[in-house]
Amino acid sequence: MDSRPRVTRADHRAEPVPLSCSQERLWFLLKLHPGIRAYQFQATIALTGKLNTGALRRALTEIVRRHEIYRTTFADGRTGPRQIVHPPFMVDLPVTDLRDAPDPEDAARRTLADAVAIDVPVEELPLVRWRLLRVADDRHLLLHLEHHLIHDGWAFNIFLEELSVLYQAYTGGQPSPLSEPEIQFADFAAWQQNWVRGPGAQRQLDYWRRQLDGVAHLVDLPADHPRATKRRFAGAAPRFVLAAELADGLRTLARRERVSLFVVMLAAFSVLLQHWSGKDHFCVASGVAGRSDPATHGLLGMIVNTVALRADLHGDPDFTELLKRVRATTFGALEHQDVPFDQVVAALRPQRQPGRQPLSDVGFSFHDSPLRTVPMPDLRAEVTVGLSNHSAKFDVGVVAIPQAEQVVGQPGVTASGEVELVWEYDADLFDAATITRMSGRYERLLAAVVADPGVPVSALMRKAV
Repeated sequence: MDSRPRVTRADHRAEPVPLSCSQERLWFLLKLHPGIRAYQFQATIALTGKLNTGALRRALTEIVRRHEIYRTTFADGRTGPRQIVHPPFMVDLPVTDLRDAPDPEDAARRTLADAVAIDVPVEELPLVRWRLLRVADDRHLLLHLEHHLIHDGWAFNIFLEELSVLYQAYTGGQPSPLSEPEIQFADFAAWQQNWVRGPGAQRQLDYWRRQLDGVAHLVDLPADHPRATKRRFAGAAPRFVLAAELADGLRTLARRERVSLFVVMLAAFSVLLQHWSGKDHFCVASGVAGRSDPATHGLLGMIVNTVALRADLHGDPDFTELLKRVRATTFGALEHQDVPFDQVVAALRPQRQPGRQPLSDVGFSFHDSPLRTVPMPDLRAEVTVGLSNHSAKFDVGVVAIPQAEQVVGQPGVTASGEVELVWEYDADLFDAATITRMSGRYERLLAAVVADPGVPVSALMRKAV
């Protein structure tokens, strides 16, 4: 990886504040598709026990004070889009009491569905919103809704950690124990805009030119319905769970072959896509943290980058051989993950099609960024991420959430070995039955991989159909 100067706080912040490269790409999409909700993030935190709502509101307000990105809006300027950082403000935490409803849990589900089916305008505060649902005397649901312009998966885990630490302090009558952030997101954005014009970015871009030369970009999965000329980004996101026994078998295989769980599951997903599309070469989009600099590890904001991972299944390799190919592809992508996806697209100049993602229309990502669990006094917290707002970014995009990997290295902390899979898909292209069928084939394929990874992938796929 390129040796680069660390991101530091700017002594005199430039005006106007630029967007990060990932934000610029999303800004372009928002302008191209007004009202799109595919880039809004929703999660719930179920809080069971005795809740101190005053301490919770105070903790949220402190997080907004600490992190400028949570009080930032966006607007067009004379030289392009810009960030506008606003002064700290007191968080509004509306409380909806559902205890008297005939079925409080059902009422909560319907309330959440309505709450996430809104557009979050990026020109006005707040771009992150919270709402508390009181389901019982000892059970609350905290809805977290934010625009992707200020969000990524790593940042959300930082938010959860800070919320836990601050709530613990405030319920005990103590001040915040958190040190002030080393940098703010605007500092990172300015630094990144300078870095992408330098030789380090050019070296990474040269890698992507070589890596993706000659590969078919779009998977072109056969759809249940014809593709419209204008995409609505309408979607659904059913969830499926890989049992701990199967997931642990995949982990054992990964250790034996000296690869990550991500590599094993991506390799199997590539086999499924080969079966589904009939292609041996294609690209799969994946999100990478983009946080090479330790200074960004505690930073809230949209740093995540997209990479196009080349899948190569020519010659009907056995699965262990395929793992070697996917491992090399993945390592190469991680070593060159900092160059913005838009620059890669501009360099390759793929044929663009309205409403379709460039380089790949299928995604596969892992949400395994570190999550340090902190106890909240008198409460048990359960987090559910990626609530659907009936939108979709890709034709098909699978997100794996392996909780055990999120808490690796934390003494005394364990998590379920299960892996949750969110299958987000374009509902204008695919029927729910197709996605359910393909998710089942993927699970059976993973089981076949665990049982005998030394056979050709075509034989493994036959076991899964």
